[in-house]
Amino acid sequence: MITMFTINLNKGEDIAERELRWRKRREIITLTILVLFVAVLTLINVQQYQNIEEIVTTKNITINDIQRQLDSLEKTGKDISKEDILALAKLEKERVLWTKKLLAVGELLPEEMAITYMEFKNQLLLLRFISVIKKDEKEFDRVKEMIDKLRNSPMFFHDFSEMRLKEQHQTEIEEQTILSFSVICNLQRGAATGRSSARSRRSGSGIDRTLGG
Repeated sequence: MITMFTINLNKGEDIAERELRWRKRREIITLTILVLFVAVLTLINVQQYQNIEEIVTTKNITINDIQRQLDSLEKTGKDISKEDILALAKLEKERVLWTKKLLAVGELLPEEMAITYMEFKNQLLLLRFISVIKKDEKEFDRVKEMIDKLRNSPMFFHDFSEMRLKEQHQTEIEEQTILSFSVICNLQRGAATGRSSARSRRSGSGIDRTLGG
């Protein structure tokens, strides 16, 4: 008995062809994805470039508009005379800056001393202080210390011609010596004050109202 076998020699080639075909498909798919990715990035870059161009253009338009306005103001500006400049410089030189003076007083205050009252009237500035006096300390030394600090402070004493002690009082509260005294400062003639009179009272840790200027 004769047995016959049929061998398909093309079977191996079919598998190789299929693998080659799938490999080409994968390459095409990969290449397509890369092309799409690059195209999307290019589109995004183009859009960003256009946005930047629009921003730059808008800024240039705004700058040109501002420059035109400045040129217009320069052409229509009013000439200032030499007398106006000298008058403004004199006013600035003679103007009293009360805010800086009050800040200077606060910085110069010794420990355990506070301002209780302020008044400016008729070219006179009245300051009232209260202070704790230690057992080994003389009350006049405390007063002299504060007056010397105010007199030696360029920021505070600049616009004043004189400073003097007006009055002082000493009281005992629960075996603690309390000193209260007031100082008067004469404003120099010709100094611009900005107000004819002003008052300030201090209660607790803050000043209710301050001198203008």
